[in-house]
Amino acid sequence: DTKMVGWNAFHGARTGDVDIAARVLRRGLSSLADAHGRPQRQMLAGVGYSMGAIILSNYVARSGTHCALDAAMAVSGGLDMRQQLNFKRSMRLWQPMLTFGLREDILIGKYGRHYKHRLTEEQFLKLLRVTSISTLDVEAIVTYNSFDNLLHYYSEMSAMGDRDPEFGLLGSGTKQKDSPSGGDDKWGRIANVSVPFAVLQSLDDPLVGWRTLGTEDPKGLAESGTGNLMLVLTKAGGHVGWPTGNNPKKNGWKWMSDAARDFVLAVDIARKEQFLAK
Repeated sequence: DTKMVGWNAFHGARTGDVDIAARVLRRGLSSLADAHGRPQRQMLAGVGYSMGAIILSNYVARSGTHCALDAAMAVSGGLDMRQQLNFKRSMRLWQPMLTFGLREDILIGKYGRHYKHRLTEEQFLKLLRVTSISTLDVEAIVTYNSFDNLLHYYSEMSAMGDRDPEFGLLGSGTKQKDSPSGGDDKWGRIANVSVPFAVLQSLDDPLVGWRTLGTEDPKGLAESGTGNLMLVLTKAGGHVGWPTGNNPKKNGWKWMSDAARDFVLAVDIARKEQFLAK
């Protein structure tokens, strides 16, 4: 509910907000340590869910050695959102329910005056008629923020959006624009990840399909760059879910939250062991 100043409404390809927030928190941790007269050894980890996971993944990949986080975990967020263009079942069955809420509560409810000001009457009418996340992105995000097209937006939004898409998407031999953030020839900017980074994804996710992992070679992906990326793939769990027991309401999101906690704690323990070994 933070008040927005200016006309730069949300879009998923912007990673600057993550960087600014992380650096503010890091300065706060340093100030707290100084106030108590002790060295600053508190780690700063980022955990993103769904769209937050997509943005966090993109930030960690693009920032490389300049990443302001010590560790990161993406939960139910794709690494290559271009693969959503072929997820027809999700578009037909699940996305319409989510689209209605996003359109009414966020785009029209919160940012309505921005879209009415910048879009033409015909463009705004198309926005009101969308029935899937992909068409919502086309009529709202792409149009408002002047991306070339949906493919351009998803490429910029994805941690693996600068490499040739796999799974036959767009046909063979399709080349993307070179990424300014670099990366090796095969993996692109995802190879720039410089902090421990875990990706938690359920293979039955009805909203963000498993192909958004971006590759048929998960082992190679995990070993890309300096080997900081970890893939945690489950057979079931849904989207930001992983319900447990006969009464899922009882445990809520415990499994998912525990996974994030355990990963961050493991990184913290490893960092302390490295410090003591010096």
